[in-house]
Amino acid sequence: MTNINILPDNENVYNEHNGSDVLTVNAMPSKTWHWLSVNEARIKWDSNSEEKYADELIVISENNKEEIWIDDITTQNEYNSKKVKIEAKENSEVTIVSNHDIKNNLRAFMDINLSKNAKVKLVQLLSSADKALYNEVKVSCDEKSSFELVQAFMGKKQGDTGYSGKIYSNVIVNLDKDNSEFKYDMGYLGQGDNLLDYNLVVNHFGKNTNCEINVNGALKDKSQKTFRGTIDFKKGSSGSVGAENETVLMLGDDVVNKTVPVILCSEEEVSGTHGASIGELDEETLFYFESRGIDKEKAENIMARASVERLVGLIENANEKEIIEKTLQEVLGDD
Repeated sequence: MTNINILPDNENVYNEHNGSDVLTVNAMPSKTWHWLSVNEARIKWDSNSEEKYADELIVISENNKEEIWIDDITTQNEYNSKKVKIEAKENSEVTIVSNHDIKNNLRAFMDINLSKNAKVKLVQLLSSADKALYNEVKVSCDEKSSFELVQAFMGKKQGDTGYSGKIYSNVIVNLDKDNSEFKYDMGYLGQGDNLLDYNLVVNHFGKNTNCEINVNGALKDKSQKTFRGTIDFKKGSSGSVGAENETVLMLGDDVVNKTVPVILCSEEEVSGTHGASIGELDEETLFYFESRGIDKEKAENIMARASVERLVGLIENANEKEIIEKTLQEVLGDD
């Protein structure tokens, strides 16, 4: 069992592409020691044969309220990419639901622009069997706008090969104008040889901006996870608040967890906090389950399930709730 929880130093870097067969993604805005292997991630990719689907533009008109389901991409090629742009006009309110349950390698890009007083909630379920999924979300928030992101990450079993999918997620939120806010809730479950690699950057530009980050997950077998969470208070963001917290449940001697919480600050009158709780099931918890006839394996599944299932209460869409429940049952093999 390996765990790394480290704060990097303050050196700016953004890498996006390195050669035609290797993509450099999830780059931190500040570097730490290279030997930790957390500054960025690299994906083997065949850009020359990538199938690029037509870009999609979704506009939520002023003062309108909608719910949008973004259809899955039926990937025919071995490598695929898709871009979606969403514009939420002034005083609009929208809930967006997307489910990436890939059969082939996919890069999915989403750009979201919020106008003044707009409210956008994005719900994403990301799962992969033995392929690579790269999911990128970039958001720009105008005055008094609000963006909420709920993400669930789960590997899925692929025949006899087990859980070997790779999921990469890169989220960059710019709180550009005064009194804008961002809330993030994420749950993940890694099993088998799953690789889960996440990067989250929240840039506070406006005054009195706010972000709240909550991450909960469980790792089993030989799964690996890296979470980079950066809150960056830019010059001029006085009165802003940012809070970040992660809880990691490590349920195997061979799992690898890397947690990198970062707070960068160029402004004096701000408040930023971060914390991480990382560990195994303690003896007291196991005794509680055993006293009720529940063995260790079943207890671990219950706790692992809770890491993702808590998100169901944050989702209004019935279809997405059903997908999460069905996927949990499939990956954990329980009722």
